[in-house]
Amino acid sequence: MPKYINWRNFWIFWLGGLAVFLFNVATIGPLMTDVAPTGILDHQSAGTAERVDAIQQSWAVAGQMNYAKWSMITDLIFIGLYSIGGILGGRLIWQEARSPSLKKLGLFMVLIYFLFGLFDYIETLSQITQLLQNEGSDLLAGIAAMARPPKILTWIIGTVGMIIALVWRSRERRA
Repeated sequence: MPKYINWRNFWIFWLGGLAVFLFNVATIGPLMTDVAPTGILDHQSAGTAERVDAIQQSWAVAGQMNYAKWSMITDLIFIGLYSIGGILGGRLIWQEARSPSLKKLGLFMVLIYFLFGLFDYIETLSQITQLLQNEGSDLLAGIAAMARPPKILTWIIGTVGMIIALVWRSRERRA
């Protein structure tokens, strides 16, 4: 097993990802406008160039375009940290588990965190491209909106699944 696959790195990446996520949630306020009452979440689900343009225009009027760029960059950082952490954790659980069911859960976590990272990167890269071009795109807005539901689903499954796997692993080690 490569040296970088260890519990220390899992905790650094996974908890680091959660910390960046919480930071992003706590700092969403400046992107909330009348046009985008849920801020960046409205941009993620916009679905059309027209809607993206309206949201980005509301951010420009509020003087928040640079803030939006940095918010999306920190989202890219979150995705990387959290996905890598989840994949490391899943692999470690799979390798160390005694029970076949926990081994399967570990492998499932590897898959779920890979899919989460894939969907969230597709969504966020579609968003940031439109932001940097200062123009909405029906194609990119549609891609971002389509990637959002599976991203949310894999985030929920991955987060809950990892907590279950960690508790299960802890109990298995004590037994």
